[in-house]
Amino acid sequence: MPKSDSGGIGAKKGFLYQDYVAAFYALMMLYDKSAIAIRCEVSDDIDIVYDDRIEYIQVKTTAADRSWQLGELTKVSSKPPKTGGKRKIHNKDSIIHKSLDCDSDDLPGYFCIVSPRDVAKKLSYLKCPFNERSKIDGRDALLKSLKSKLKRYKSANGNDVEYWLDHAKWVTIPSIEYIELQAFKLITTIAYEYYGIYLEPTRHPERILNDLLTNLIKKSATSIALRSSDNKIYNREDFTSWFKGEIEHYGASSNPQVKIYTVDKKKLTAILSTFFEDDARYDFDGYKQCRGLKGSYHRNEYKYDAISNGIIKWLPEVLLRPNEIADQSAEKLEDKIRLYTSRKKQSLSSIEELITKVLLHSTIRTQYNSQPIPAHLYIDDDDNSSFDNIHIILNEHQPDALLMGFSYLIDKDIPASISSIVKNFDALLESKAFSSRNEKILEDKEDGYLLKHDIDDILSPNTSLDEHLSRFKFAFFLGYETDILQCNNKDMANDYVTNLKAEVSSHFEDLINTLTRHDQFFESLNISVYLYPIPSIEALKTLVSNNMGEL
Repeated sequence: MPKSDSGGIGAKKGFLYQDYVAAFYALMMLYDKSAIAIRCEVSDDIDIVYDDRIEYIQVKTTAADRSWQLGELTKVSSKPPKTGGKRKIHNKDSIIHKSLDCDSDDLPGYFCIVSPRDVAKKLSYLKCPFNERSKIDGRDALLKSLKSKLKRYKSANGNDVEYWLDHAKWVTIPSIEYIELQAFKLITTIAYEYYGIYLEPTRHPERILNDLLTNLIKKSATSIALRSSDNKIYNREDFTSWFKGEIEHYGASSNPQVKIYTVDKKKLTAILSTFFEDDARYDFDGYKQCRGLKGSYHRNEYKYDAISNGIIKWLPEVLLRPNEIADQSAEKLEDKIRLYTSRKKQSLSSIEELITKVLLHSTIRTQYNSQPIPAHLYIDDDDNSSFDNIHIILNEHQPDALLMGFSYLIDKDIPASISSIVKNFDALLESKAFSSRNEKILEDKEDGYLLKHDIDDILSPNTSLDEHLSRFKFAFFLGYETDILQCNNKDMANDYVTNLKAEVSSHFEDLINTLTRHDQFFESLNISVYLYPIPSIEALKTLVSNNMGEL
């Protein structure tokens, strides 16, 4: 990424307080997925557009030695009386008038005043969080005073000063230096927790903040551009993309002390490729996705070795816990090798489970921004049921989701296998032990090694699957032997791809139809089905076993 020195132009003291406030709120937008955009000097000094409201922020830097008084908020200008009149004409242009004037959008309006000066005691009610205001005194007296000044003045949406009082807050930010420190902390924390990028705290956050300020005040056309609408509106999607580019640039020159599971697609290699997709077959409340996966041929021969090598490369993520992967100390190297070898040897006894688990794991890791939760999460039932893949799906602009995966290698009657899969899945969701999954997931995930996520709120012991259906995803991986594919592609029909797509689509329909016939509830689940047709299951199992035994 090309860079210039323009981000550092001007001493930090030269930037206006309002620009720093705008930069700070833009950074805060990275934390809040309900924030859609930040607008500079559109309705108010700063507007933050959320999915359910708009917050109008006035920035007031009027110099004074004392705290803000009520009269300053309600003070209006005046002009001489009209010809023949005796009284001056008072304009409706106080701070509160101007704040109410912003309330003209379809979304509910909220109001905020940011200033380096604190407020007097009579206005301290405005500093109290909205959800705690019912516990404190001061509202009635303050409302009476405001009504006496603003009378019956209303916004374009018909809201009066009482509405303003109940939707307004005061934020005291004492200085530019204070904003800088908070912004540096935000930049460093977000870079590491959300993107796994370590920034040098003494240099990089200041440069990124200066780059942001440069974009906001448009002082240089040579800085990396932050996309905006009309040079005043910065959408969250554009801002997160810009921020990621900044931290990737600066992080590349620092010590790569990153989180364990990268989401950089350039560093993740899929074992199988997608040759068929169908997302529109069903119109249920929960989506039903079909993905056909395939291996490749080289010099007419099916590349079992490429699949085997891919499985072996992904094994550390599957067999080792995050703390074991992270420990690179020389004194622990032998123990780590011994542990890995032991687990690899154990997995050879269930080679089919290992193959399908790794294939699904690699597919999810390369198709989503995911953070895997390692190890089988066994459910305490008589059948020793388990999810063989658990992944946190990271979403930049929506709440994160939890993916639960099941994988199978089918070398016999597929309809009978599908029926058995559905029955086992239904029994698992119905079992009392399934309710303990939240505790097991919370125990197994090691957040210190994972990128920042927000799934803990759906794993609370007092929540249920039904309450968070949109944030749970279920994945079925079905590897199966097919007569359409041969180990040598010269033995296959010319239209084998068309036939293979039809076969995959048919098996997908069989699974979804069996699920929804078994229980209508499954229509509401988000389900992805990965179907992997293969010429010979035995050939793949033998090669993977031999290659793992040689390691």
